[in-house]
Amino acid sequence: MKNLLVILLLLASWVCANDDLRVADSCYAVRAEKAVGDKANKKNTELMTARYKAAMADSTVEEQATLGYVKSLFFTIRFIDIDKNKRMATLNTMKTDSEKAYQKFPKNKEIAYCYLSILSMWGNERGALTSVKEGVANTIRDVATSTENWQVLGRAHFVLPYVPLILPWPDKKLADKYLTMAMQKDPKDLNNYYFLAELRFDQKRYADALDLIDRGLSRGVRTSFFLEDKRGRWHLKELQKKINAKLDKK
Repeated sequence: MKNLLVILLLLASWVCANDDLRVADSCYAVRAEKAVGDKANKKNTELMTARYKAAMADSTVEEQATLGYVKSLFFTIRFIDIDKNKRMATLNTMKTDSEKAYQKFPKNKEIAYCYLSILSMWGNERGALTSVKEGVANTIRDVATSTENWQVLGRAHFVLPYVPLILPWPDKKLADKYLTMAMQKDPKDLNNYYFLAELRFDQKRYADALDLIDRGLSRGVRTSFFLEDKRGRWHLKELQKKINAKLDKK
C-alpha cells in the first residue's frame, strides 16, 4: 500500500509538472486552425510558445520542451506577421534562444535544424555579406555538416556570396550535391523540390526545374504540415510562373 501511494504521488507530480508541455503540444497540433491564408492564429502561437518556455523549467521534460520551444520560434517567424520595426529585435531574441537550445542539446537534430533556419533568416535580414563577415556562414556550414542537414547546407552554398580570402565557399556544385541529397533524404518536404528547382532555374535547366515543380505539386498537402506545405506550394507555383514567363520570351 505504501509503495502504491508513492507511485500515485509521483504520477500526480508528473502530471502537474507537464501540464505546460501538454498544453503547448496541443497548440502545436492545431497550429493550422483559424489560419487566414498562410498566416497562423497569433494567440494560439503565443500561448504555444509561452507554455513550451515554461515547461523547459522541468528537468524531466526539458529537451522535449526545448525542442517544442525552438519549433514554435521557427513557426512564428514564418507564419506570424511581425511589425517591421520589431522584426530585427524579434529575430535577435530568437537567434539567442535557439543558439542556447542548440548548445544545451547539440545532438538533437531537430533543434539544430530550427537553430540553423532561424540563424539563416537572421543573417539574411542583416545581409549576406554581413552574415559572412560575422561568422554566421561558417556556423551554418559547421552545424549543418555535423548534423547532416543537407537542405540548409545546400541552400547556404546556393544563396551566400563568394568572398575571397574570407570564406572559401560557397560552391554551386556543392549546392547541387547537397540539395540532391536533401531530396533523397526527405522527398515529402516541398521545400526540397523548391530549393532544387530554383537551383536548376539558375543553371538554366528549365525543363528539369519544371519537372521538379510538377513532382512537388503532385504530392499535395500533408495534414500534419498544412501551413508549411501550403507555403511550399505557393513558392513552387511562383517559380513555375517565373520559368514559363522566361520561356515565353524566347
